[in-house]
Amino acid sequence: MKKIFVLFMVTVIVSFSLCACSSKADTTDGNSGSQQNFDVQQNTGGNNVASTGGELQFLSNRYGESACNTENGYYYLTGDVAKLQDGNYGTHLMYMDFATGREIYLCSTAGCKHDSLDCPAVFSYDDFPLYSTLLFVFGDNLYIFSREYDDDGSLTQETLFSGGEGSPVESRPAVLYRANLDGTERKKIYTFDATLTLEDKLIRDDKGIYVITKKLSADKDGNQTYTTSSQRKLMFLNLESLSFDEVCSMDFDDNISWEIIGCSQNDFLLCGTDFGKELSRDEIWDDDVYKELYSNSFDVYALLSQDGGKPKEITRLSNIYASSGKLLGDSLYYSSEENQNIEVLDINTGEKKTLCTLPQNLILDTLGDTLCCRDWNLSADPTWYFVNIKTGAITKTPLVNLRNGWSLDFRGETETDLLFVYDYDATDNHDGSYEVHQYKYALISKDDLFAGKDNYRKIEMIGPGM
Repeated sequence: MKKIFVLFMVTVIVSFSLCACSSKADTTDGNSGSQQNFDVQQNTGGNNVASTGGELQFLSNRYGESACNTENGYYYLTGDVAKLQDGNYGTHLMYMDFATGREIYLCSTAGCKHDSLDCPAVFSYDDFPLYSTLLFVFGDNLYIFSREYDDDGSLTQETLFSGGEGSPVESRPAVLYRANLDGTERKKIYTFDATLTLEDKLIRDDKGIYVITKKLSADKDGNQTYTTSSQRKLMFLNLESLSFDEVCSMDFDDNISWEIIGCSQNDFLLCGTDFGKELSRDEIWDDDVYKELYSNSFDVYALLSQDGGKPKEITRLSNIYASSGKLLGDSLYYSSEENQNIEVLDINTGEKKTLCTLPQNLILDTLGDTLCCRDWNLSADPTWYFVNIKTGAITKTPLVNLRNGWSLDFRGETETDLLFVYDYDATDNHDGSYEVHQYKYALISKDDLFAGKDNYRKIEMIGPGM
């Protein structure tokens, strides 16, 4: 995917799912929330996402990078920056306790104002970059993965540039921290090579995590700079021994840039676009040329063994029409804007069949044994449509965001419930956008969601949400 950034001197633009949104909730004033001390229970099953089965499991939160949840609660780093007691700046780690329905700073120190790095809920702005820092729970520990934003595939336009053709992109190293589930005893446990950029996909097995590393370089052409990557590798970090080893190169000499989009048993599910050749830089960045090339390309799905090797193609879809796909268990569910079908492919046997026919067959998410679908024109229809993968039965929910009638924003999943944003404290900018001061969260049972019953269990919030 192409990304374009226009920078004049030092300008940072961060994109949100809502247009022109910002958070203005004050989360640092006085003792707000400091006396609300709840026990953060041990993880009793589940992580950020429901297990796909087998030994491999996605850890990356599919609803946002700086957040994760267990069966008991939801962790997130605030996206606003607060001035600390010493004059430096930081963000806060918040926790929503599902049992009590209350949100707290992840701090149990009585009287704490959460304005010092001594507070376990405070994270230094310099050490934990906004929006790209990852959270995940592994066993009975909370892990914080500090990493810079991945600029791979971006185009910048600058008035000043200090690098040369093919110059390596300088960055600080990614760092992995481990803490107790209540935020205490946060420790740095591994520092990665500073020359490596780590992508945002995290997959676990019983002993550690898989990540993709690469090296970025910046090529200057006039006043434009293209950031590209090379030496992409699938790596494994053993969380017991802290050894970091290569599994395989992600360059398979097929001119396809593969992304890991799921996992099943001992295999990673890959997806990439096959243009039939390697594209030049001019072809990539000329929108008209790229559009034509893309319409004649294919999205390819393949399996890659946990032990590496070469991808094994399982199916490909023409990009003449937009398509979507999600993996549940050993089945790939996919659809195309060309027709109204949702197809099922058994990734082990290759057997294909039609699950159902649904005009709104854009597959965007999964909840348990259910596909979550939308209309291909997202702005025209905010409704979620749900397809049971066992029966093919279709239901829809009339539930939408109370503030503006937009689609519900999912944030976390447990075995029985969904955490979602049901409302905003927001100012209407009267141009189709909103300035969001606080996201309001609630839990709902999946059964009620699928039935369209607004039996919300609202979270009593003190933070801005995200």
